[in-house]
Amino acid sequence: ILVALVLFHELGHFATAKLFGIKVLEFGVGFPPKLIGIPVRGTIYSINLIPLGGFVRMLGEEDPTDPESFARQSVSKRMIVLAAGSVMNLILPVIIFTILFMLPHETLLGGSVIITSVAPSSPAQEAGLRAGDMILSVDGEVVTSPSALIALAKDKLGEPIVLSIRKSGGVTGLSSSPEFITFETASVIPRAEPPRLKVVEEVNDPQTQVSVADARRYNPDLEVGDTMTQGAIGIMIGLTNAKVGMTTEPLWEAVGSSVQTIWAVLSFTWSGIANGISTGTNPGIAGPVGIAQATGEIVEEGGFSQVYQMAAILSISLGVLNMLPIPALDGGRFMFVVIEWVRGGKRVSPKKEGLVHLVGFAVLISLILVITFF
Repeated sequence: ILVALVLFHELGHFATAKLFGIKVLEFGVGFPPKLIGIPVRGTIYSINLIPLGGFVRMLGEEDPTDPESFARQSVSKRMIVLAAGSVMNLILPVIIFTILFMLPHETLLGGSVIITSVAPSSPAQEAGLRAGDMILSVDGEVVTSPSALIALAKDKLGEPIVLSIRKSGGVTGLSSSPEFITFETASVIPRAEPPRLKVVEEVNDPQTQVSVADARRYNPDLEVGDTMTQGAIGIMIGLTNAKVGMTTEPLWEAVGSSVQTIWAVLSFTWSGIANGISTGTNPGIAGPVGIAQATGEIVEEGGFSQVYQMAAILSISLGVLNMLPIPALDGGRFMFVVIEWVRGGKRVSPKKEGLVHLVGFAVLISLILVITFF
């Protein structure tokens, strides 16, 4: 999967370089040492020993003396060539998800969102919500999935919303009997910045701490020393009475659904990274071994659809990662072109740029090794 994604990425660089008349010296799969190389019309197509990447080696990447060199091209052309790989990695998931949405697939048709636990001192607790309550609607809009509730709450951060609630009966075995069912409304204000409370034996500061007894009523897995995180409303939710059916989508709807899915992946990834940075914890970053393990589990437990979904998500990650302004990556080289443009065409010396990329590559490989070890 990784080789296929890298090929697609490098194809973007290769195609745009050829389009602009830049001489491509080598199109390589994997990193050297080289196993085999076939020259075709001035370009060597090679397969290399280390299968963790690939490369397109262009003429004069730092030397603008040759008219067919990369460095001789205009700033806009070089930017396009450098960004083309990541663009291809973002186009591929659109294609994959569009095909998957067009094929028959299981879809959640609806269900009932149920509260499984309520955080202490949260808007939900203050509004009288409790475990077992079902959330039917938000401001009159029917809620049929946890994701729908989360989206509606995020749209109204800091503003009061009205929840229509089907209250739990409170008597074991009788909660589903019609005579014990009651309906209420509750007004809550979703928080933009929910508190992060340290789990302790004895609370000294309620603003920053929560007792282990209260914390475990919200999340039984919490231990002393952990941090209790909450959502905007302060509830954990699940889905009951779920209805699932096989559906297909026409091309125009499938494209829209695939773009929405990719945006959701990007938003989820950004939230995870931001949360990891703010808390000093690993948001789930994995190296090649972790990726291989996850893919292996999906192959064993899921169908071909989930394997392609994994490939699409990896492609998104590759596309975003490669455009970060990190030396040795496309984004790092892109940054040097931007610096040249800002300086009115004055280039950073090839020697200095090459040294920055070399150091950046060493740091990047070291980081991969550290992440892989842990």
